[in-house]
Amino acid sequence: MTMDIIIDSVNKLQEHLRHSGCEEAGVRLDVNPDAKPCQYERGACMVAAFGGRSAEFVTDDPIRATTRISFLAGAPLDTPKTRAAACAITNVALGFFCLSRVSHACPVSAHPACRNELSAELAGQSICCIGNMPPGGVDLLHKTDDPERAEVILINGEGLIAEGTGDIVAARNGRARILCLGPSTAGVARLQQLEHWCPYGT
Repeated sequence: MTMDIIIDSVNKLQEHLRHSGCEEAGVRLDVNPDAKPCQYERGACMVAAFGGRSAEFVTDDPIRATTRISFLAGAPLDTPKTRAAACAITNVALGFFCLSRVSHACPVSAHPACRNELSAELAGQSICCIGNMPPGGVDLLHKTDDPERAEVILINGEGLIAEGTGDIVAARNGRARILCLGPSTAGVARLQQLEHWCPYGT
């Protein structure tokens, strides 16, 4: 049986919001062309705005629209575009309810410190990256393409919405360290109780 981590997270989000009165509230999705994305991601910064809060998700296929959180319930979420939108909405909803600490990427000035700390955290371990990461994002001396052989699995936003990521998480959680990177993954990491790395995010 497969585990779709995005659909499962949306279902968990609906449980959090049940009877809150927020299910029918509007969410606006737009793109911030001036935003500097997390160094572990590449793409456009799609921003979800809800209840006076905002949160981002970095993607190559952003959506500009006004929608409702309730529209996620039962939606197929079968394309990268809709899965990215679902993550952005999840991020801002959990930020609104103070269930997630990070909504936006850190300033570029914090990139070296974050990179150095993450490299030190991962030193000497075999790493598998789920989702393409820009060159120089992390110094991975022991990289493997096989999650079954990895001691640590790094997941960025692109990796989070990819097909099969939920199965990797289900199979390796507890056997490998699973580390979600950056603000894009904050909401799903919180709902799935996965470790999240974004020490300088805002």
